[in-house]
Amino acid sequence: MSDSSRRKQYVKKMLISFFILFCFCLSNETACAQEENNDNQELVNKIEELEKRLNELTEESRARRKLEITEQEKQEKEKEVLEAVSREYTLDPKHSFSLDYTFNYEYTPSETITSQLIIDRTADHTIEHRISTSYSVLDNLAVSSDLPFVYRYNQLGTDEEKDETDIGDISFGMAVQPYKSKAGQVAMTLNLGAKLPTGRSPFKINPETELSTGSGIYSFSATASFSKQIDPVVAFWNLGYTYTMDATGLDYRVAENYILEKVETGDQISFGGGLAYSLSYKVSVNTSFSYSYTYSNSYFYQNALQAFESGDQVSASMSMGMGWRASQKTTLSFRLGYSLTGSGLSLTFRAPFTFVL
Repeated sequence: MSDSSRRKQYVKKMLISFFILFCFCLSNETACAQEENNDNQELVNKIEELEKRLNELTEESRARRKLEITEQEKQEKEKEVLEAVSREYTLDPKHSFSLDYTFNYEYTPSETITSQLIIDRTADHTIEHRISTSYSVLDNLAVSSDLPFVYRYNQLGTDEEKDETDIGDISFGMAVQPYKSKAGQVAMTLNLGAKLPTGRSPFKINPETELSTGSGIYSFSATASFSKQIDPVVAFWNLGYTYTMDATGLDYRVAENYILEKVETGDQISFGGGLAYSLSYKVSVNTSFSYSYTYSNSYFYQNALQAFESGDQVSASMSMGMGWRASQKTTLSFRLGYSLTGSGLSLTFRAPFTFVL
């Protein structure tokens, strides 16, 4: 074989070798690329799965936040629920002015002087329109006043029919919140009040033809009101004491030979409590119990050898109410009460309005 033939044969073998090596490398690269593509696809699938799970967690978090409320929102919700119970449990922010209108119908025993020279009990009806104002001097201090207009009637449709329309006993008060409470903690409000005998006194009327619209005495009261949010309800309770001043300087003829000169009035201890529950953003319901114990009154007459005692008196009642949030500034409340110590009942409607000055 010639050198030229050997060179051609060698070149041919070299080309075949290079071609085989190229094919091997190409197939290996294709396999690596395929493997890399598989790895990339698996990574993409994992990323997509993580993104899907992240989106699910985000939606769950958003839904959970919608159900949860902040501590401030809890306090505001508690205040709205208690506004439907009584304003004694809540205080408005500094420089807030509140104007309340309260309508109250009450069927209850009334006080009249009788021939037995003591206080007697007879059925009576009272309709009262009360205008109340309150101003928050500080966030934890407020002053208030109450002006009642009273209409009382008895035995309508009979020969002994009586009715009376006059102003009632005006009262002034002050409410203090000793410490700032947080949601879930017990909130306490201290209330101090004074009542003036501006209404028609029962010791200065003719019981045969007139009815009284006031108590005829000065009185001072101190009440501690408490509340606590216990999801999903709000518990509230109070304890109070009322000191009454004696009625002196009287010259009231009860019988032919008996002139009432002085009445030593008994003080009163009271307590109560209840539960309130928010049915929705606008509607809440509540139920409460109240109890009071009044010490005996002593009546002193000019020609009597001894004082006449009325005896201690106990009263208790249950009530059910509903609150409806009519707007951001007012929550209308309705309440029906029934006496547990007699046949008395009451119906109350209250419309408070609050303005920030």
